[in-house]
Amino acid sequence: MQLLLQKTRWSQHLQAVFCALAFLYLAGTVRAKSSECQPIYWEAGQFEKRDLADTTSALISSIAGSVDISTSSAATSTAVPVTISPIISDGDVAPGEINCRYAANTGNTDINYYTCTALARKYGISVKGFFRLNPELSPDCGNIKANTDYCVDGFIEPLRATDGLCGPLHNNATCLGTPLQCCNSKTWKCGKSLEDCADGICFEGACAGDSVYTTDGRCGRDNGFKLCAGVWGDCCNAAGRCGTGPSFCAYGVCQMGNCSLSSTTAQTSTSNVSTTKASTTFSVTATSTTVKQTSTSTSPKTTSTTKTSLTTTSKSSTAATTTTTKPPSTTIPGLAALPSCGQTCFNNMLAQYSALGCASRDGYCLCNNVNFKNGIRDCSNGACGTAVGSTVIAFGDSYCSTAFATHTATTTGFAALPSCGQACFNNMVAQYSALGCASPLPSCLCKNANFGYGLRDCANGACGTAAASGVIAFGNSYCASATAAH
Repeated sequence: MQLLLQKTRWSQHLQAVFCALAFLYLAGTVRAKSSECQPIYWEAGQFEKRDLADTTSALISSIAGSVDISTSSAATSTAVPVTISPIISDGDVAPGEINCRYAANTGNTDINYYTCTALARKYGISVKGFFRLNPELSPDCGNIKANTDYCVDGFIEPLRATDGLCGPLHNNATCLGTPLQCCNSKTWKCGKSLEDCADGICFEGACAGDSVYTTDGRCGRDNGFKLCAGVWGDCCNAAGRCGTGPSFCAYGVCQMGNCSLSSTTAQTSTSNVSTTKASTTFSVTATSTTVKQTSTSTSPKTTSTTKTSLTTTSKSSTAATTTTTKPPSTTIPGLAALPSCGQTCFNNMLAQYSALGCASRDGYCLCNNVNFKNGIRDCSNGACGTAVGSTVIAFGDSYCSTAFATHTATTTGFAALPSCGQACFNNMVAQYSALGCASPLPSCLCKNANFGYGLRDCANGACGTAAASGVIAFGNSYCASATAAH
């Protein structure tokens, strides 16, 4: 047993000695050469600061050897070529041609009938606009090609007014794209002054133009819903003429623009309705058929009311307008022929007369509010269906046409004008030849804007601005009646 323990101890000692010898052997064999990994010592003054120019020159010299470029030649940059689509216009575009400003390529994508729609949507234009810019494409997009440019932004080149002449008298040449960008409807020349670009004067160009504001005094529903502005006044009357004053802006007369609004209050003692504008008050019986207004000033003296008429007298009466309408009928011709749903819709809209700004169920007043016919349309389409609803809508249109046809106006009160106003009016009528008329017919005189301008300027100068307003209002009423009767 003791001998066995001694052998074990000697075996352990031999293993330890063997491991130590192996470690010493390996340490001796892995040793760096004497010429490698030696420390470097810097000595004072060994390195000097160099200028930037020297550093740059040395850098260029060192690069020149490796990339084979000469330091004597200046370095130049190479421009990257940009390919412009051949369908992009170069500025020399004839009127009527497509002036393309941006093009898109179809690439190598799958081409089918939907590609045209996809391109239009991607570049934010309508499908109709896409085909207009690419007239070579068939309507079904069947001939569109891959890897091909198509125009996605542009317009049809108009006739430019390069000679300064524009508008209908000059082939509708546009002032846009020229130094003078407003077409003056008085001179049909391009300009850039405030007058040239003013609403009511500017026909087209850098302005809203004649499509929005009338340039001939015609306005309203029968004239493309054009608005009145500037020299034409700010109200469009029922006859579709622009102007200012009660004959154009009064409640029940004005169809568009700066129209006077009404406020209605019920009276308990009688079934009368009181309508107020400024400080002039009118009281109209619900069963009355004729209203006579003799007031344009702001300080009325007396007011009298009867069942059939009303007269308001002021300190200074300058114009009188008599307006006649047919009395509201309890039975409307043709209404009974409509289906019950249509009759209900129509009667419901008649009952909304107060909400529509009317004092009574007067067809002329109701039809001046677009919501009257819109309400009939929406109600009948919903209650009767579109097939039957079309009949109800047609009846509403006929009802309004009759209301407008039976609404007439005549002017009186010339004798009530001050003498200065009468003289101005007679002087302008006497100028009928200079105004391009063969005789002093109102229908011809009022077609020339200078008739109204002359009356205005004369009245302001001869009567003063306060009294002139009545003279101008009389002139406007005179022309409105002449146009309606012509």
